[in-house]
Amino acid sequence: MSYPKKISRETILASAMAFIEDHGVAELSMRTLAANLGVTPNALYRYFASKADLEFAMADEGGKLLLADLEQAASGLAPPDDIRAMARAYIRFARRYPKLYAMKMQHCALNDDKPGSHDAIWAFVMQLAGQLPTAWDPKDLAMSLWAFLHGMVELDRANLLEGRDPEATIEVGLDVMMAGLLAHISALASAQMSDPDANK
Repeated sequence: MSYPKKISRETILASAMAFIEDHGVAELSMRTLAANLGVTPNALYRYFASKADLEFAMADEGGKLLLADLEQAASGLAPPDDIRAMARAYIRFARRYPKLYAMKMQHCALNDDKPGSHDAIWAFVMQLAGQLPTAWDPKDLAMSLWAFLHGMVELDRANLLEGRDPEATIEVGLDVMMAGLLAHISALASAQMSDPDANK
């Protein structure tokens, strides 16, 4: 007597994420994934109502993995070193999981139905930006950092860095951003020292 192979939501997601990195999203189907897992397609539908439902869950899981990497990279560091470490981790993740990263970003563009992990990542970045003693709105600062990082990822993916190592190129951008940030903080501190009543 044969017994059905045991699967779970987690094993399905892990298999699907590995599949898209090897073969691309276009090649992913519930039937192909089921065959790879050694089960019938109906077994997958117990966990995911459709391929679109599965892709949404993958985008959310990708966000969770990215957030874990960002949090680990920034852990124990003081600002702005935590932001620099987080930026490096962001680039590494996007290069390690390019298809999953692209899927995550695609679902982030859907205003009505974003994965919950997107808001969690944004809250974490906003928390780091909010710890910096600047006159800039933390949301603007976080958005500028995100634009820089995502731009680097897209240039790398399109092979437009002219053979340069993106992990080395990003250091130049980070140096420029950090220099500007520290100069801004220093200017604010100097202004406060010369006019201690300015912020009262």
